[in-house]
Amino acid sequence: MNFLQAKDKIYSKKDFYEALKSVGIERGECICVHTELFNLGIALVGREEFLGILLEVFKELLGENGTLIMPTFTYDFCKDRDFDKKNHKSTMGVLTEFFRLQEGVLRSDDPIYSFAIWGKDKRDFLSPTPTCFSENCVYDILAKKGGKIVLLGTDKVGYTFTHFIEERARVSYRYYKEFSGKIIDERGLVREKSIQFYVRDLKQEKSIFSVPKQVDILKANHNFRRESFANACIVSIKAKAYLKDTLSILAQNEKALL
Repeated sequence: MNFLQAKDKIYSKKDFYEALKSVGIERGECICVHTELFNLGIALVGREEFLGILLEVFKELLGENGTLIMPTFTYDFCKDRDFDKKNHKSTMGVLTEFFRLQEGVLRSDDPIYSFAIWGKDKRDFLSPTPTCFSENCVYDILAKKGGKIVLLGTDKVGYTFTHFIEERARVSYRYYKEFSGKIIDERGLVREKSIQFYVRDLKQEKSIFSVPKQVDILKANHNFRRESFANACIVSIKAKAYLKDTLSILAQNEKALL
């Protein structure tokens, strides 16, 4: 079925399926997908059908033993607002919000960096953590399972995994700040929640990591598979190697990413 046009070319579901395979996504894997869909081109079907086709292809490729994860981050908890797991919309793009609402998808409890998760291992990613990116957070489990970060429609954004690494490395240009409030779960039950967020130290001259420097590390370690698709691209990155190789660089120079 044709669903996307980019310049003079029409793309089908099969084209998208093959593009995902070309960056090394395999049956039974765990993948975390970050998106910028507006870069791809012009949708030839309605909004919900277009989003549904993307999810259908991801699920078809991953199969019954695979796990699909998407970020559904929200930052209202940092502004003294409650986190409503069922009704709080994702700020990470239309596909992530559409995915969050699908049958069989669970949402993690982190009131700042929540994720929507579907598939065989989805419950393995739901452990509560004292900080946003401490041991057993979604990114930590993804790396332990040998999963991948997938960027759809971009190679410029989607590197939140680096914040997980910065916390693991305890870089000095960030520090822990506690946020507290209420979480409203899927059943409407309310509970108190406090979480430590490893935030930027705004007093320091530099505290924002450079995406090009992070990408250079990934490429130097042959961990950046990129293929053109429509008007943009698809990228896959092995999470375990992403963690190991970047930690190694930060151990030598903690400001290597700045």
